[in-house]
Amino acid sequence: MRQPDDGAIRPAGPIKPSGTDVRERPGGWHLAYLAVLAVLGGVLTGLVAGLFRLSLSLANGYRGGLLGWARLGPSWRWAIPVLTAAVAVMLARLVVRWVPEASGSGVQRVEAALRTEVEPVRIALLPAKFVGGFLSLGAGMLLGREGPTVQMGASLGAEIGRRGRLSPPELRMLTAATAGAGLAVAFSAPLGGALFVFEEVAHAFRTRLVLATLTAVATAVAVSGLILGDQPVFAVGRMPAEPVRALPAYAALGLLLGVAGVAYNRLVIFLLNAVEGMRRLPPEVKAAVIGGAVGAIGVGAPELIGGGESLNQAILSGRDGLGYLGLVLLIRWFLGPLCYSAGTPGGLFAPLLLVGAAAGGLFAGSLHAVLPALDISPTAGAIVGMSTFFAAVVRAPFTGVVLVVEMTAQTALVVPMLLAAAAALLSATLLHGPPVYDTLRERMRPPS
Repeated sequence: MRQPDDGAIRPAGPIKPSGTDVRERPGGWHLAYLAVLAVLGGVLTGLVAGLFRLSLSLANGYRGGLLGWARLGPSWRWAIPVLTAAVAVMLARLVVRWVPEASGSGVQRVEAALRTEVEPVRIALLPAKFVGGFLSLGAGMLLGREGPTVQMGASLGAEIGRRGRLSPPELRMLTAATAGAGLAVAFSAPLGGALFVFEEVAHAFRTRLVLATLTAVATAVAVSGLILGDQPVFAVGRMPAEPVRALPAYAALGLLLGVAGVAYNRLVIFLLNAVEGMRRLPPEVKAAVIGGAVGAIGVGAPELIGGGESLNQAILSGRDGLGYLGLVLLIRWFLGPLCYSAGTPGGLFAPLLLVGAAAGGLFAGSLHAVLPALDISPTAGAIVGMSTFFAAVVRAPFTGVVLVVEMTAQTALVVPMLLAAAAALLSATLLHGPPVYDTLRERMRPPS
């Protein structure tokens, strides 16, 4: 049953198994059968998500060339990238009109499907998310590639499960497993993708789920490596372990980022409600206005728009001044949620990792200027800030720590990362701030 274009979710009722339930098949070989389907799901997810990342890399290169051409010529050239971004984002939002489930991150919709609150993920999401995500992220919207890859992976897993005549519980397990495979490919982080399934998506750790997830994730990352290579997302030199005397500072950073995470989540919801409240304007027009604004910012400062991978790499280098880090933090803090409010395909993970890096680098750099004896590195502060802000916003601390460890190929900072994540959880919980995807999932429910 196709969802209406109001973005709401409705109870789907029990999911009917299509054909024979694999649990009823003789010999108890359904575990092996599930593993085979997970391999197939991993292969397809790795191929699709890898091609998606590759297409975004090409789009980012083209956008950079267009912005450079506009800056170096007469002023009328500025209109070209602005109009290009506006049209691309408008088309991305038009895709959502045709396939409403493709809106936004999609993580919350995958979670709702696994809780049987909505219909299982449709295969129609795959082309919608691929094309819409390419248009939106390629235009420079401050969104993450992981939202589309998670939902594309989930759609592949659900389709394979249906065609493989899995029982409803196992279909949901395979959907969760390939969703985690999509995240793993987005960040080249297999362990992070697996933990994402257990800690955030399924909130469970069962044998069949573990089998399907590990199989799908490993296969997807191996296949995507043939397209993307096997290098970590960020190139960071070897980091020494932080001294014990610096740990209280990281605990303080965690407490601050916990508060910031609650505020960030509320800003995301506030802007979603504000943009949706402008009912006289079609959603495609609102998206075009936001896209045009992003394009205009990109002409003046191209590094400040997009998913933020190159900017995050620059912050991790530790060479940016405190004033610039403050500017990055301010702009990305507001512009990321504004882009998300447009309703185009795109995730929240990558933008919030950049916000965390800027905040952590600014905190560590400021503290080093005041108390140099603590010997806190801005690069270490940025790395810890990434995982800590993720924990504060998503409320999945182990996923955040492991994701950042894999993305940076650093293990020396695990202790301050865990300590800061615990502090962030403490302050966010004391403020009664719900995790962002719980709130987004609740927003999908129709008013009672």
